[in-house]
Amino acid sequence: MFTSFTPGTVHHPLTSPLGPLKPGDETAIRYPTRLNAMALQPGAIAGDNHLIYDAGELVFSVARFHRVHLRRLGPGEGLTLDPAIARPALVEHAARIMCAALGVDCDLHVSVDSDPLPVHAGFGSSSSLIAAVATAVNHLYGNPVDRADLLPFLTSNHGEEHTEGSDQLMPVQCIGGSAASGLYPGGVQVVAGRSTVVLTASVPQELSLVIGVPTTLQERSTDELMAAEIDQFDRFRETGERWAPTIAFRMLHEAMPAALRGDLGPLGDLVFDYRFRMGSIENCSFSHPGLSELATRLEPLKADGTATVLALSSVGPAFFALTADPDTCESFFAEQGMRVIRALPYNGTYEEIEPTR
Repeated sequence: MFTSFTPGTVHHPLTSPLGPLKPGDETAIRYPTRLNAMALQPGAIAGDNHLIYDAGELVFSVARFHRVHLRRLGPGEGLTLDPAIARPALVEHAARIMCAALGVDCDLHVSVDSDPLPVHAGFGSSSSLIAAVATAVNHLYGNPVDRADLLPFLTSNHGEEHTEGSDQLMPVQCIGGSAASGLYPGGVQVVAGRSTVVLTASVPQELSLVIGVPTTLQERSTDELMAAEIDQFDRFRETGERWAPTIAFRMLHEAMPAALRGDLGPLGDLVFDYRFRMGSIENCSFSHPGLSELATRLEPLKADGTATVLALSSVGPAFFALTADPDTCESFFAEQGMRVIRALPYNGTYEEIEPTR
């Protein structure tokens, strides 16, 4: 994999033409987070592809937000970050790469307030934070970069802290779901190919999300987790070679048409088979001891119809259920030794909010 790099490093410059720049003095937005239900081609996650990955993914947008407040400073004042920002290297990276894309000096003051989510548990907290800050910069300048161009720019310039508190970033595979969740409407989205959104659909109002995180979860650094994941790359490739055609056929001809009609049942069946029957959870077992055994204990939630969708999120170890019976799912997760987070699907995009003072 790549060596670490300095925040603000642009690996893949924006090549599409800019729209007109209409700089404002101040803006604030809120940006949703996401749950990653599955990859479309898990084999494409493996290996060093210079930060461009065509694995595709299915994501659910979640009403837990990053709130970003930007204020333009005078020429030459540089980039300043609110001292309360918890992950300054990611915020700096996002602001600098977006200013580079726009061709403007990075004279900004940035503050961020995020709904709490566990780090390195499958929520895409790093990629959604970068997407939120970069989108806020683009919004401040009148959205000169179209969302279809912004999405691949963000995924191909992604990085995460090398170790906790580090001022260096390291490359981590990014497929595009975190950015897509705020740039495109729809509580469920399919991102395919080169970070291209090919489906957005609303999640029915009667369904909500129940997320379970093992209470024994211990936070691990990005470099430790990446080393563990690299050891599984052969299994990722094998899964992709065996199952990618089946996944593609069922997604295109069963899950996507039904989702557009408001029926998420076929999609939930595909996700369950991918995670629990095609080897995905075993491939991701490096993320937490006993992950496969925990998954087996959770299967009844899908088998008895309580959960429309039951999945590991990303490589875990968080699991989630999309369900019309959140109380039962919450009790079941708790019985399996999991801390429970309840949330609503989010069918909107990022939105401008009133700046906090």
